[in-house]
Amino acid sequence: MYKETNQQRINNIYQMLLEMAEGNFSYRIPRTDDDDELEALIVLLNWLAEEMKESIFHSGYINPHFTYRYVVQSTYILNLDFLVKDFSTNVPFLLGLESDKILGQKFTQILEKESQCIWSSITFKLLQNESYYTTLPLKFVTSEELLVPGFCSISRLWKESEIIISSFNAIVEQTVENIEVKHTTINQQKEEINSHLDIKLMQSVYDFILMHKSTSFPTLKELARIFGTNEYKLKVGFRYLFKTSIYQFYNNERLKRSLLLIKHTKIPLKNIALMAGFSTYPNFSRAFKIKFGYSPTEITRKTEID
Repeated sequence: MYKETNQQRINNIYQMLLEMAEGNFSYRIPRTDDDDELEALIVLLNWLAEEMKESIFHSGYINPHFTYRYVVQSTYILNLDFLVKDFSTNVPFLLGLESDKILGQKFTQILEKESQCIWSSITFKLLQNESYYTTLPLKFVTSEELLVPGFCSISRLWKESEIIISSFNAIVEQTVENIEVKHTTINQQKEEINSHLDIKLMQSVYDFILMHKSTSFPTLKELARIFGTNEYKLKVGFRYLFKTSIYQFYNNERLKRSLLLIKHTKIPLKNIALMAGFSTYPNFSRAFKIKFGYSPTEITRKTEID
């Protein structure tokens, strides 16, 4: 019995590491009453996941499971009224805004609330001291109400009544690919996703999917009931924030995990199909081939421990 319990705890640790490798930092290992090295390791893993989640999640507004792949530098020129006088050519693309929605506007209009307060704390010093220079972490708000965190250097221009802000921003690949912002569609969808609570709700649904991708998934109606919302808001809100449907995301995530298990373990394919939430192996094989272009049996399996 003791050995079986320890094996289950080891399996939980393996599961935890697999979740973290896939970008899910919401997973936690249940604690036991044991006081040994395995329990100490579980405590450390839970703590590590919590720390990584806090460092990657940005106020619930962004999808933390995307990989950051690009760093861009943006420049803003402000007058002494803190209105945007000029900016680098990549700013409209970065924020998803037309140039005339930025030029002449207050700098605070493109900052989230916490960053607005941080900015206000230095404005007096900028006006009073021509040689003032500082660096600040600020978060910019895009047209889709996502946050783009940036590390900014801020100073007065030499012998000029202007302020220059250089911002280094990490953005995800999906942002880079969506160069043209379709304002009509965005404005229509904003009517459905118009509050911080709505955004937090969709993030909770996202995390729920990651936690249940090895089980049979509930219907949209059941999912709406679980989260106390309606099917329409759930469907439209999830697609708006994560650019895919709920079921497509669920299906992709469980197939990605299956591919990892096939490549790096010797678990039988039928067992992997069940672990991925498929009722039969043929259904799993068919979905796998549609996703990756080849069947599970075509993958070279791990035959020995490296």
